[in-house]
Amino acid sequence: MPGAKKPAGQKKYRAVILCCGDMDRADDAIGPLCAAALQERKIPVRTIHGNTSELLEAWHDAQKVIVVDAIVTGQARPGTLHRMRASDPWFQPAAARCSAQGRGLAQAFRLASVLKCLPDPLVLLGLEAAEFDWSATQSPEVVAALPALVAAVENEWRQLTDVRPPPRAIPPALHSQRT
Repeated sequence: MPGAKKPAGQKKYRAVILCCGDMDRADDAIGPLCAAALQERKIPVRTIHGNTSELLEAWHDAQKVIVVDAIVTGQARPGTLHRMRASDPWFQPAAARCSAQGRGLAQAFRLASVLKCLPDPLVLLGLEAAEFDWSATQSPEVVAALPALVAAVENEWRQLTDVRPPPRAIPPALHSQRT
């Protein structure tokens, strides 16, 4: 990847949001559900399964990356919001579930570090998850925490891209009238 040339006209994005997961695996649906909510807010996002090659390919096309995923630290309650930067000493890429085997982000992180193509910053945002069984429903704590995750991802993206929220319309009743 280092030294690899991009085809003419291919764009390198300032920041990309990668929402990882599988809708059929209970709490692993955190990424796709977050992606759907962000798309409703007109925020660009990519939904991927989160295997190593997908992550590395997406990182190649971006300067700044936010990865959204189910996280299992074993040290927090389900629904706990986690935010980690790759530069943080407590960064735990192995905690992200990114792939069914749970190794996608950890492998991509190690490989990108060796190849010197790690995005800066690389931010991992996610919720502590508990349930990954096939066709099970999401944990109630994870469902309840999803709006906080969506807000955190939106805030992180706006900071990384310096994109301001759209102005809110002022209801007509609040406009001052001149007499």
